[in-house]
Amino acid sequence: MLKFLLIENFALIDHLEIEFQKGFNLITGETGSGKSILVDAVGLLVGERASQEMVREGFEKARVEGIFKISSKHPIHKVLAEINTPLEDEELIIRREISLSGSNKIFVNGRMVTQKLLSDVGLLLADIHGQHDQQLLLHPKYQLDFLDAFGENQNLVTHLSSLFHKLQTVRTQLNSLNINEKDRLQKLDNLNYQITEIDSLNLRSGLDKELEEERRLLNSSEHRLQASQQAYQLLYEQEISLSTLLNQAEQYIQKLATTDTAYEKTAEKMKDIRFEIEEISHNLRDYADSVEFNPARLDTLEEQLLEINKAKRKYGETIEDILEHANRTKEEIMQLAENNTKNEELVVLQKKLESEYLQLAHNLSNKRHRDIKNLSKSISQELANLNLENTVFKVDLNSTEEEISEKGIDQAEFLLSPNIGESPRPLSKIASGGELSRIILALKSIVSPENYLKTLVFDEVDTGIGGRVASTVGEKLSLLSNQHQVFCVTHLPQIACWASHHLHVNKQQSNGRTIIQITTLTGKNQIEELARMMAGENVTETSRKQARELLQKSRITTKQTEIDA
Repeated sequence: MLKFLLIENFALIDHLEIEFQKGFNLITGETGSGKSILVDAVGLLVGERASQEMVREGFEKARVEGIFKISSKHPIHKVLAEINTPLEDEELIIRREISLSGSNKIFVNGRMVTQKLLSDVGLLLADIHGQHDQQLLLHPKYQLDFLDAFGENQNLVTHLSSLFHKLQTVRTQLNSLNINEKDRLQKLDNLNYQITEIDSLNLRSGLDKELEEERRLLNSSEHRLQASQQAYQLLYEQEISLSTLLNQAEQYIQKLATTDTAYEKTAEKMKDIRFEIEEISHNLRDYADSVEFNPARLDTLEEQLLEINKAKRKYGETIEDILEHANRTKEEIMQLAENNTKNEELVVLQKKLESEYLQLAHNLSNKRHRDIKNLSKSISQELANLNLENTVFKVDLNSTEEEISEKGIDQAEFLLSPNIGESPRPLSKIASGGELSRIILALKSIVSPENYLKTLVFDEVDTGIGGRVASTVGEKLSLLSNQHQVFCVTHLPQIACWASHHLHVNKQQSNGRTIIQITTLTGKNQIEELARMMAGENVTETSRKQARELLQKSRITTKQTEIDA
C-alpha cells in the first residue's frame, strides 16, 4: 500500500507531503482544485509516462516520490530479486524526476531503472481505474486469473502449472539431445580428437614455465660458461688471483695479531673471508663443468612449447584452462555416448506428462466454461446496481492444444457492450473512464484475484450517476477497502460519506502563484465538506444535517458489514 507521497514542482503543486492509511482514502475538492494532479502523481509512481508539461512553470525539474509498504507475500519480491534490489524494512521507495531538458530519471530503492521495469513493478503495486491504462484487469492474461479466482480453480491451476514446467524441462532436455546420428558421431570424432591432442602433450600445472626456464638456460650456455670460467680464474686460478692476495693479507694480519691482541678477531674474519672465496671459486669451477651444450634438446623444447602454445590458442589461455577444457570434453563425450538410452527414457516421460497435462487442462477448461455462466450472471447483477443495467458482459474463452501454457489451453478476454445494439468490445477499449471505473468496481466487488494488499485508485467513478447508485458505489468501495487500499476522487457526498480517511484538496493564491494544499478532514470539518458537496457554496443547517445523516448511516452499515464478515 502507498504510505507516503511527496510532490515537488509538479503542475500546480510547489511542495506537498501526504501520509496515507489503509482502508478507503477519499479525495474531494472543488472542480479544478487539483484532485486529478494527485492521481497523475500516483500514476507516475506506478509506470505511467511523464511529459515536460508536468513541470511547474518557472522550474527546471519536478519530483514525485512515494513509499510503498510491501508484505512478505507480495509478488513484487520476485521482480526485485531479478534486478538485485532488496527491500529495506518492507518499504519500496520509487522516485520520478521530470526535467524540461528531457533527461527524466526513475529510481527504485535508489537504483536507476527503465520505464518498462517500472511499469512491470507498478502493475503489481496499484491499479488506476479511469482514463488510465495502469491496471491489470485490462490485460487479457490477467483476466484468466480473475476467472480462476471466481471459480476457485487455484488448486487445479497450481497442479497444471507444475505439470507444464516438468513437461517444458523434459522437452528442453530432448531438444539438446535430439541431434541425428551422423551429427552425433561427427561431434564425437571431433571431441575425441581434442582429447587425444591434449593428452599427447602430457600437461601438468606449471609445465610451460619449467620448459621455458630450461630453454632459457640452454640458449645461454655459452654465455654462462664464459662468465663462470672468467670469474673462477680471477678468484683462484690466475697466478695473482684474489685467493693468493687474500692468503698474503691473512698472513700479515696474523703477524699483527701476535703483537696486538686487538687484531685477533680481524685475523679470524680474514680467515673466514678467504675460505668463502675459495668455496665460491670451487662452485664456479663445478658450475662451468656442468654447463650443457645440447642443440637437440633445445629443438625438442622449442617444438614442445610450440605445441603447448597452439593448444592455448585453441582451448584456453593457461595449462589449467586446457586441462579444464579436457575434463568438460570428456564429460560431453560420456553424455553423447549415453544419448540413445537417455533419449528413449525422455520420450516415454514426455508422452506421459503430455497426457496428464492435456487431461487436466481439458478438465480445467470445462470448469472455466461453466464458471463463465455464473460469472456473467453475477457481473450483470453488479452492473445493474451501478446504473449499468444495459451493459452486456461476456467472456471470450478460446481453447487450443497448440498454445499451451502454465495456465492451460485457454485464453480469456473480457468483452463488454455498454449500450444496447452495440457489439461487445474488449474491456480495454471501453471509452468512458466513468463506465470503466464502475465496471472494474463491479468485477472487484465479486472477487479479487490478488491475495496481497494492493492500492486501487478510482477516478471518475461518479461520472453520470447520483443518489442511490452513488451510495451503492460508496458502499462497494468501502467493502473493497477491507482487502485493499482504496483511493477515490469524487464530487458526490453519497460516495464520500463511506470513506475511512477524507482528504480535501484546495487551490489557493500565494505570492502571486497558484498553489495546491491538502488537508485531512475529520469531525465537523468532514461534515462541513459533505454539506458543501450537497449544497454548493451556500451551506445551510439543513445540508449539514443531511451530511451528518449520510455519515451516520454509512458508519452504521459499515460496522454491521464488519460484524457480518
